[in-house]
Amino acid sequence: LKIMQTQTARMARLIDDRLSLSRLEMKPLAGAETRVDLADLARQVTVSLGQLIRDNGMVLALDLKDGPVPIVANPDEIVQVLENLIENACKYGQSGKRIDVSLSTERDEASLTVRDHGPGIPTEHIPRLTERFYRVDVETSRAQKGTGLGLAIVKHILSRHQGRLTIRSAPGDGASFTVHLPLAQDSQT
Repeated sequence: LKIMQTQTARMARLIDDRLSLSRLEMKPLAGAETRVDLADLARQVTVSLGQLIRDNGMVLALDLKDGPVPIVANPDEIVQVLENLIENACKYGQSGKRIDVSLSTERDEASLTVRDHGPGIPTEHIPRLTERFYRVDVETSRAQKGTGLGLAIVKHILSRHQGRLTIRSAPGDGASFTVHLPLAQDSQT
């Protein structure tokens, strides 16, 4: 019964992620966009995932802008991006270490980085991480209850918002996932 329960939960996660990805693909541009503060969304997500971070024996270090960082976006989708990246840092970033979440702006762009201090990702895997069902280590991913769709969902959401994801990592040096989104028009310097 325990095995059946575990497999049923895994299938439910897989179906939820697949449905989420299908909905995103059906609408290439984001809808219901409003002006939101990216720094505030990041704070909300880190608070909501605080218990998960603690349960994984990790510490969160926030380095967010003092003032607002306005973007035009679907806030629920951006929250989904941030949750996915922070959850991945908890799953794969090695228990007992730190997760850094930082936010910066430059010209017309906001950049939010989620960095873990785990084992890192071999360079040859980085270009494929946002592919559906791609996993660097299948056994570790299954043990961490991953579906292999999270970063594909992140990529689609960012594309819908005219944004992008950059990934930097090296074995033994952790991994950094940076979300780049355009600033709201009237806030560009």
